[in-house]
Amino acid sequence: MREQTFIRYLKEWAEANPELTLDEVIRDAGGADHIVIVVVDVLKGFCETGPLSSERVAEMVTHVSELLQAAMDKGVPASRFVFLNDSHPPDAVEFSAFPPHCIRGTEEAEVVEPLQRFASLDGVRVFRKNATNGLFGTDEEGVRFFEWLENVLEQGPATFLVVGDCTDLCIYQNATGIRLFANEQNARAEVIVPASHSRTYDLPVDVAIKEGIAAHDADFLDLVFLYHMHLNGIRVLRSLRP
Repeated sequence: MREQTFIRYLKEWAEANPELTLDEVIRDAGGADHIVIVVVDVLKGFCETGPLSSERVAEMVTHVSELLQAAMDKGVPASRFVFLNDSHPPDAVEFSAFPPHCIRGTEEAEVVEPLQRFASLDGVRVFRKNATNGLFGTDEEGVRFFEWLENVLEQGPATFLVVGDCTDLCIYQNATGIRLFANEQNARAEVIVPASHSRTYDLPVDVAIKEGIAAHDADFLDLVFLYHMHLNGIRVLRSLRP
């Protein structure tokens, strides 16, 4: 009974979360120059092909693409677009927990086609990571994401929109990582995760038992991890409209 009460509470919390427009977020942030959009792992290896690809995860690609286009139209500089991309060596230690995926130089490690034009814009920062958390990922110049993040926070208040996949893995770890890093720096920052722009994969219990692997209820884990981000000081939106 207690478990059912809590799950009902979570669902009511999720339904009550605000639905905002990008204009409202920009206004509250103090202008387009204060917005940072962090795109996490919207790669072919999670959306289109390979052992970790998921049609459910791919559902948010259109939303992310529309958000990036709207942000450009509203004056958010390309230098405030960040891509955190899995890019593993063939012998990645992470493969002890997950099947080999997004190996650097392969199709799986590529940004999905609808987002490639944004990732290639002058000024966009692309950090390649060998772990679910991207704080220590590096760009082509060898700069680590946390170093870039520290520089952004030193420039004044910033609002980070974190979008992509998976809600309970990379979105959770990177949104929370940004929030905690800002806390450590005592920096004025807001971290926002719109549920409309985040997905995780689904693996039903019956399939998991048959294949001898861990089950993964997407709706439940989306809900729980969005709530846990809320508990860590991240603002969770029901949706974000361009």
